[in-house]
Amino acid sequence: MIDFQHVSKEYPDGTKAVNNVELHLEKGACTVLVGSSGCGKTTLLRMINRMVDPTKGQVLVNGQDVATADPVKLRRDVGYVMQGSGLLPHRTVLQNIQTVPLLRGEPKDEALRRAKLQMKNVGLDASMGHRYPAQLSGGQQQRVGVARALAADPDILLMDEPFGAVDPLVRAELQAELARLQAELKKTIVFVTHDMDEALALGDRIVVLRAGGEIVQDATPAELVANPANDFVRTFLGMADGRRTLEVRSTPEGQVVTDRFGRPLGVVGQQEKPMEPGLPA
Repeated sequence: MIDFQHVSKEYPDGTKAVNNVELHLEKGACTVLVGSSGCGKTTLLRMINRMVDPTKGQVLVNGQDVATADPVKLRRDVGYVMQGSGLLPHRTVLQNIQTVPLLRGEPKDEALRRAKLQMKNVGLDASMGHRYPAQLSGGQQQRVGVARALAADPDILLMDEPFGAVDPLVRAELQAELARLQAELKKTIVFVTHDMDEALALGDRIVVLRAGGEIVQDATPAELVANPANDFVRTFLGMADGRRTLEVRSTPEGQVVTDRFGRPLGVVGQQEKPMEPGLPA
């Protein structure tokens, strides 16, 4: 679906953002690019829709070099979600979501139908359609951002640290919502994050990069944890200092998973109890 062939990006001051990357991203899978700031993950993502052009090499989408594609059409055909949602503040939720379908020439009625459908898909109540971004919480704004990216039904969805600006509880909800949507829609997702927990939660494959834009390891989450390629990956995973060394302990409450300090992290094989009537959801 997406291929990087000997791709490099070097800026005039000599800074190498990406260095000779060869990478194949499978259709219908979520590939997570993970690494610390300055490792080139966002640069790679933006090469797919030509927000950044490589200095050397080719980026192919379905066998076509994106350098030969019209950049405006390409960006309208590829969904894009960024940190902070990037919503137009003077437009309502429904107007924001309709943006790309209307730019592509779809009739207003069809664009509105798509917008309402995507609001439902991302868990937004229909009553929010006439609100403006400033009237929404951070998590709601990010849901609108995802809905807008999906409104034109793109095959590819680019997500650049989309949940990095919300609190941990909302972030977990958005991750779960994205996982649910992906299970239904099977988009080709390229997801950028610096958070390894997020990468492990969402990725079908995880590509670990280090400074200078070099790929250190490309693996499934299970392969990455079981067989980190080197000390850099072990450290980034949190295995070098024992952060991912877990233990199962028997307690009167059941089998409890603890960290290296004995702090409880979760339970083994226990189904969630239904909430009592009247308790807040």
